[in-house]
Amino acid sequence: MDPSIQAASGYYVWELPGKPVVVHLNLAIIDRLAAEIMRGFGAVPKRGAEVGGLLLGTLEEGAQTIVRVEDFEGIACDYKRGPSYLFSADDGAAFEEACARSTSAVGYFRSHTREGFSLGPEDIELMEQFFPSSSHIALMVKPFATKVSVASFFFREDGLFQSEPPLEFPFRRRELTGEPAPPRRSMLERTQRRRENREMTGDLNSEPGRIASSPDFAGQELSGPLPAPSRSEHPYVSQSNSRARSGWAWIPLSFVFLLLGVALGFQAALTMGPKVAGAKEYSLGLTVTREGANLSVKWDRDAPAVKAAQRGLLEIEDGGVTKPVDLDPAQLSNGSILFTNSSGTVRFRLIVYPQAQVTVIQTVEWKESSQ
Repeated sequence: MDPSIQAASGYYVWELPGKPVVVHLNLAIIDRLAAEIMRGFGAVPKRGAEVGGLLLGTLEEGAQTIVRVEDFEGIACDYKRGPSYLFSADDGAAFEEACARSTSAVGYFRSHTREGFSLGPEDIELMEQFFPSSSHIALMVKPFATKVSVASFFFREDGLFQSEPPLEFPFRRRELTGEPAPPRRSMLERTQRRRENREMTGDLNSEPGRIASSPDFAGQELSGPLPAPSRSEHPYVSQSNSRARSGWAWIPLSFVFLLLGVALGFQAALTMGPKVAGAKEYSLGLTVTREGANLSVKWDRDAPAVKAAQRGLLEIEDGGVTKPVDLDPAQLSNGSILFTNSSGTVRFRLIVYPQAQVTVIQTVEWKESSQ
């Protein structure tokens, strides 16, 4: 059966029929952990840095072990061996100390920005050393820049971990629960709401050091919140309420000036930046042809968008599995790759980034019957 939200309210239940391990993942930690993973993913160009640490919770042993994941603890890596989450002697000791200190560790998690999607030899070695029980689990999360991350748990069967993800699932709470996407208020609406709240409460020191309440940052705080001065220390508290409220008259004017600045900046970017004249500049010339046992994927390396791009991404959907291939400038200028398909229908999606906030995409579907 498919994993779902079951009788365990507040948990995502990950289960495979007839398997010895069931995982109850607390929904409250999913988006927090996803945010940590995406911070690492965005920290390093091209493939992103991996992050990892401990899964915390409880084990309920029985004919079918229930692993409850209630929280996580991130453990830093010094990345002396590249962007992968691989330990050196120094940070390996830190991981060992964290495992020895924890009384509730039930497994290990790691983001996966490498090729494929499975446990590596280092992961298995780490599990054997620190999590030897057949009830212990590993969580792999594969982040994507343009779509929701995917994840899978791994566990031991007859003493061995699976070589492929047993069951993938989207790693975002909204997708797991079926909740609708929360509506996003405009900047003007958020400014107006904050002004009304402050005028009603007379609070001139609202929310210092906290990210404004919004669906994307619910429950998050800045790592170093600024201390708020007390009301008696504020230099303007003693002034009349009418003067305090008169200061808010600048809010609409400031917003108008902000819009004017954005418009002028955008116009300057169009005037001074690279020109995009029409559809030709956005064409990538993506084609797919059969060459022996492989598919030859080619794009126009002289296309303006390709020549201007500092990075690209080729998503290959083959047999229901999507494989992302990062492309650096040298690979983009090469203009082609070979791919060995496993099914009769393969979808290729080429994405390039010629300039800031500009994305050019072309999708081509190849079918065996069409060749």
